[in-house]
Amino acid sequence: WKTVSWRSGTKGRLKARFAAVRVRTADGPPQRIWDKGQQHLPGDEAWLIGEQRASGEKKYYLANLPAATDLRTLAATI
Repeated sequence: WKTVSWRSGTKGRLKARFAAVRVRTADGPPQRIWDKGQQHLPGDEAWLIGEQRASGEKKYYLANLPAATDLRTLAATI
């Protein structure tokens, strides 16, 4: 987790703690796997972004931005 400030708000700079990791969501093409019925294969890579606010509230987001996107840009986008 890293503290990121991404823009000015009405009460000063907006900042929170963020973490991000590349993941593959299970939204790929379906495939029958033995007796388990239809299972979805891994899809395209996406960012899983966690936000921890000063109040202790935590939120999580998925974003399909390019792999080279920095944490500040991810925070500003969401």
